[in-house]
Amino acid sequence: MVVLASVPFVAAQPYRHMFQFEESLGVVSITTGEIGVRVTADGEVPHFHWWNETDPGTDYHIMFNRLFEANDSNANMIFDPGVDAIVGGAFSLPKADWDFSGFLTEEQNDVVTALHFNFTTTETYDHGSGMVTMPGMHRIPGHTNPMDVEIQIRIHFYLATPDQFKFDLRISGWEWTNTDSILVFQFTVGESEHNRNISERDVSRVDQEGTKFSFGNAWMEYAQHAFAGNASHQVEVRASHGEGLMAQEHKSLFIAFEYFGDETLDYDPILGISPLSTTWTFLGIDYNQLVLLAGGFSVLAIIVIAVRYRNS
Repeated sequence: MVVLASVPFVAAQPYRHMFQFEESLGVVSITTGEIGVRVTADGEVPHFHWWNETDPGTDYHIMFNRLFEANDSNANMIFDPGVDAIVGGAFSLPKADWDFSGFLTEEQNDVVTALHFNFTTTETYDHGSGMVTMPGMHRIPGHTNPMDVEIQIRIHFYLATPDQFKFDLRISGWEWTNTDSILVFQFTVGESEHNRNISERDVSRVDQEGTKFSFGNAWMEYAQHAFAGNASHQVEVRASHGEGLMAQEHKSLFIAFEYFGDETLDYDPILGISPLSTTWTFLGIDYNQLVLLAGGFSVLAIIVIAVRYRNS
């Protein structure tokens, strides 16, 4: 039997298996035995902040920066800053006050198996507010109708992998200028001393090996395919890294999607911390046994950005 319960949490709620969560003033905090994570949406763009819970030191930060179409001039499916031109304006994720839904928990045999929550904001944007023009951009040939863009960011934690968390991107409503363009999501990466809520400095370097980016003791892994049309077909994905596109921006990761028409895109990268212990136990029971006992649990967060802007 699965029990659903909506719980108005205002302070940290300890659960079995070294699992805690809380929400305060637009900031959700989650810890497992291995990783600590904050998701911030209080008057700023969505912001992931995470650290090694077993040995806190440097904290890592990823900001959801902007979404834009690029012309992929060398047809390599990778966004190359300084080579590929951005088509039209870059859609910057809004800085706004976000409504927190409260936590929704699922329980099985008195064990919490899932936790759900979301942040939601809805804004109307005209060209020049939600869109940012940068040097070298091509002009949009003229979207005369409003473009409704919705972005959902869903976060998952799994008991079997307590050193990492997955977030799903869902993008719908994008109106393409060219069918041979790529759609690029830019993330900026920074770091800070432990428990500092903002990124204080650039990471010293970003290394890429296969589909994994490493920066300090943190990493981001991306899948080479997304899904569109309710998972009816795959969309090719490539990623690159480089300097930020604007002055004083941190180093950036660029996730590029091939043309997917007017369908909804679903994609799921992973963020994590290393090195960590390979065996995580609670009361002498390893986490694989706990998964069997508890039926596994996941933590799911949904941040929904429903935006509307008009291009002139």
